[in-house]
Order: sequence, then structure tokens, then C-alpha cells
Amino acid sequence: MKLYILKIALIFISNFSINFSQKDVKILGGYNFSTLKYNLNQINDRIDITNRRGINLGFEYHYPRLIFGLRYLQRGSELKQATTLNIGGVDYNIEISGYEVFNYASGHLYYPFHINSKLKMFGGINIGYAIDGSSLANLNFTEFNSSRSDEISLESKDFNLDTGIGFGIDYMFNEKVGIRASYYSGGNNVRKTLNDSLNFKNNSIELSALLNLKKLRKKQKKIVEKSEAKTKSRLLFPENSVIVQFDGRIGPSLAPQSKTTIGYGLKNSISLGIARSNHLNTFDFFIRSNYLNRLIQKSKIPINLVFHSVISNQLDKDIIIDENDNLNFLHKLFIESKFRSNFLFRVSPIYVHKNIVKTKLEPKGYPWDMWFVEIGLDWFYKDNIQLYSNVHQQIKDLNISEGRKSSFKIGVQYYINTTGFDLSISNQYQLYGIAIADEIGLGNYDNNIKAGFQINKIFN
Repeated sequence: MKLYILKIALIFISNFSINFSQKDVKILGGYNFSTLKYNLNQINDRIDITNRRGINLGFEYHYPRLIFGLRYLQRGSELKQATTLNIGGVDYNIEISGYEVFNYASGHLYYPFHINSKLKMFGGINIGYAIDGSSLANLNFTEFNSSRSDEISLESKDFNLDTGIGFGIDYMFNEKVGIRASYYSGGNNVRKTLNDSLNFKNNSIELSALLNLKKLRKKQKKIVEKSEAKTKSRLLFPENSVIVQFDGRIGPSLAPQSKTTIGYGLKNSISLGIARSNHLNTFDFFIRSNYLNRLIQKSKIPINLVFHSVISNQLDKDIIIDENDNLNFLHKLFIESKFRSNFLFRVSPIYVHKNIVKTKLEPKGYPWDMWFVEIGLDWFYKDNIQLYSNVHQQIKDLNISEGRKSSFKIGVQYYINTTGFDLSISNQYQLYGIAIADEIGLGNYDNNIKAGFQINKIFN
């Protein structure tokens, strides 16, 4: 028997050892659109169960005959049911709604089916270990626009091991960047503390971006035209290049803030990316373009125009009306002009829309649509050393804004080939995309000085 097992092991090693040495390492990240399916069909028919968005972030080793991956992901669902509640002999129309969120550390093994050099299908098993979770129930009296919420925190011991099957398809735009669409069907009951008739299983559709790190490492090009490139590097990424960036900020009596960004230079004129901040589990999806420069080329005006747009989703924000309350939008136009060869002056109008216009909070006219202006000055001390400063000022609805009306930031950037380092001081606290609106226009943060740092790396 032992000899038989040894033969099987030798055959396995001989078949896969050469292929395993040809592995690719990929980072993947995106959204899960998850639902729950109850074991009792009557519950599924009675309750309106809809998708809940969650994050999906991890890495994979890709071999010709195997895909192995580890991820952090969120599953769950949105729940809603309309009914009546009798109080003192009077029936009131109510809506019971809520959500379930489960955070998993997950591993998977997939077998790939290569269709062509760009297209690949796969299928296999997923195993998830629950880290924690939360369950929120909201009782809304629809006739009186009144509601009450109750949230329960869940621990790892409240969950079973989540096992199921997954399958999907990968499409690579080039050797570096691709996308994935996949489906997961859970086979185990999610909750350990519920009876089988009240228990449920996870199901999710997963949409992810793929970055091939092995291919990115093969080409490391130096940034040319240094002073011009450094001017541009803060706004647009080099074409077909990926930038990975980590930001941090600390201050007295405040929790440390962090943000991780992955960006891609789609073209010389278009950059896009995604960033995740620890504050309210915020995800920023952004795009930048200098396409507007074409409108002023003939005039020969010595300015550079870059449009920057952000969709910000604060997943852990308290919901007032519905989950769209989590969405916020920022639009910013960089207007830059270089003078004396190593100075750059910048003025940028900023518009922020906070997606809670349906609320009736006081005071009336609370500035959910807000305008700011940023004024900055950069000094390129050397080819690889840049000093910068900027000031933000609120320019509308000053009389009903609770927060401070302005902020500042001063810092220095240092570059070693394709790696950049940034040290700064500021009275700003948060790092997510629309933080300017919450800190200057709405919130009431202290004015103490905070220290910030940033590390970024460009993969060409």
C-alpha cells in the first residue's frame, strides 16, 4: 500500500513540477455581490432578499494546471419585508429591513481551462474561515418617516466553516492587466448558532481586476524628462504602468489613518484606480484625464488641465434612507502653470456631492453639494526632490458649515528611479477621496498638526 501511494506521489510530482516552476503571481481585487439562500423556501418567498456589495482582495499563484489563492472577502445580503404592526388596536404599516455582513479569510483551488492566450475558464473549491460579522435590523414606520435600528456583532465562533464551489472566467487585456467574473455557491450552513430551518448558505457573484506581478517586474524603466515627469507623476500615471501606493497619517489623540491605492495608466491621457481607506471601510474609484488640454492647444496658453473624478463608497457608514447613502462624489479640475523652470502653481476648483439629499436634517439647506478651491505651489528643488504646499478653502455655504473653513498641507517628495517617498504635515486628518467635505465643511475635527507619509512604486 505504501509503495502504491509513493508511485502516485512520484507521478504527481513528475507531471506538475516543471509546470509549477512557471507560475505567475497575481493580485486580485474587486466587488462581491452576495445574497443568502435560506434552507426553508417559505422564508425565501416571504422576504425580499437582494445583493449586498462587499470587497474581495487577495493574491493567487497561477500554474498551467492549477490556481491557488488566498483572499479577504465579504459576503452577506440585504433583507426587506413589508408588514403591519398592531399597537393599541391600531395597525401601522412598517418595513423591516436590514443586512448581514460576514468577513472571511478564504482560500481556493481552481483548475484552469485555457481557451486562448487571453481567455481562461476555471472551476474548483472555496473554503472560508469567518473572522467576524454583523447583523443589522431596521424597523421603519413608513407613514411617519421614523425608524429604529439594532445591530449585533458576530464573532468567529458564531460561524461554520464556509465551503462551496466556484467557477468563472478570466480575460487578460495584456500580460499585466485583466478582469474576472465568477460565481460562488456555498454548501455549508453559514451560522453555527441557528437551527437548520432558519439557517442559510452564501451565494455571490464576484467581479475583480487582475494584476500580474511577475510580468510587471520584468520591465523596470527609469522615468525620463525628470522635472516634467515629476510634475506629471502626481496626476497621471505612465501608459501601461501600474502604481501601488500606501498612505498613512497620525496625530495626537486620533486613531491612525491608512489608505492603499492601486492605479493603472490606461493611456498617456487617462489614469484610473481604486483606493481603500480604513475610515468607515471606504473605497474610492477614481479616473483622471488631461483630455481637456486638447481644447486649449491652439491658444498656446501655458497651462496643464487635468480632470479628476472620484466615486466614494463608505461601506460602514450608518444608513439613513438606503445603502445609496454610502455613495459620495468628487469632481476636481487641476489647472497648473509652470514658471521659472522649476516652480509649478496650481489652482483647482472642487465640487463634492454627498448622496443623502433625501434626508430632512436641520439646518435647512445643509450643504450636501459643496464647493471648495485648492491653491498650491510646488518647487522642484532637484530632479528627484520636490517640495509642495497647498491650501483648501470652502467657498460656499460658509454660514451653515460646522467644520473649519480651510486646511493646509506641506510636504516633500523624494524619488529613487520608480519609487517615491513623501513626508508631510497637515491639519487634515482623513485620507479618503471626499474627506475634504467631511473635515472642512461638515465635521468638527481638531486643528492639531498631523504627520503623514506615503510610499509609491511604479511598475512599467
